[in-house]
Amino acid sequence: MPSLLLATEKTGKSAGGIMKLRVFLMIFAVTFLAAVAVSADTMRVGVVLSIGGLGDESFNDAAYQGIMQLRKEGDYVVEVVEPGSISGIEPALRYFCQRDMDMVCAVGIFANDAVRRIAAEFPESRIVLIDSVVTMPNVLSILFDEEQGSFYAGAFAALSSKSDIVGFLGGMDSPVIASFERGFTNGVKFVKPQATVLSHYIGSTPEAFDMPEKAFNLGMDMAKQGADLIYHASGRSGLGLIQASRRGNYLVIGVDSDQSRTAPGKVPASMVKRIDNALVKAAEIMRKDAFAGGIWTMSLQDHGIELVHSRFNRDLLNADALARLKEIEEFLMYKTAR
Repeated sequence: MPSLLLATEKTGKSAGGIMKLRVFLMIFAVTFLAAVAVSADTMRVGVVLSIGGLGDESFNDAAYQGIMQLRKEGDYVVEVVEPGSISGIEPALRYFCQRDMDMVCAVGIFANDAVRRIAAEFPESRIVLIDSVVTMPNVLSILFDEEQGSFYAGAFAALSSKSDIVGFLGGMDSPVIASFERGFTNGVKFVKPQATVLSHYIGSTPEAFDMPEKAFNLGMDMAKQGADLIYHASGRSGLGLIQASRRGNYLVIGVDSDQSRTAPGKVPASMVKRIDNALVKAAEIMRKDAFAGGIWTMSLQDHGIELVHSRFNRDLLNADALARLKEIEEFLMYKTAR
């Protein structure tokens, strides 16, 4: 069985402050941690991150922000597993379900099969799956309208581009990432029908989300073709794209979390999936004992999607362009409401 990195964190407001405990485990069989003292009203949450782990400046780091936000919502014990590979997701979920956690959360599309098997094995466990769908009575699937958010990013790119050539870089060639590309292209064309969108995918396997060197090269290739702004949906691979922007003289629209700090001045905006909000809302439902399986889709309207502007690039858009972008945001929110 693959090794798992487990971080146990006690969060809450107390005179003694916040107690943190990081425990590193090699799990080869059913292994139990020494009990963490909790009060009767403390909620126990187990979170299994996606492959790539913390430090990706993207999806997993966004998820971890939600874990940190739970401190403000009450007393929680939060345990986090970085599975390392797809094969590590199922044993991590089983580990949490065997311990009767109040909420077990899996993050990302690569958890689908594991969640389906674990939900059948532990029908009494309340499982939250973020950014993918499993339709079972004890699974709440939370999705994000990435096509809507990418449309907004495309409008931003069209308003920002000087060459009228922009790029899209996807990680794994899949229906989910294709929706990013489709939304982005439609947003660009909505603002500038004459603009050119260059599109590339890193690969056809999950490893495509963790190949920054290939993203670096693809970014340089698009820059040579005239792209002055590239939007990516490529996980940790995007760090290579951002690194190449320094040499290729183009800008990057980040994804999942605010990536502007990765390269100040080179990432003017990020299309953020508010995975943190999704985690907090799911925890609040569990605390109210109002859990029900089903599907949520979060969008601009309910703060599930957001285009975060970097403070390092405030002069990129003039007042007219910012007003146009605001109009587009309102249009998208109205369209969602209908």
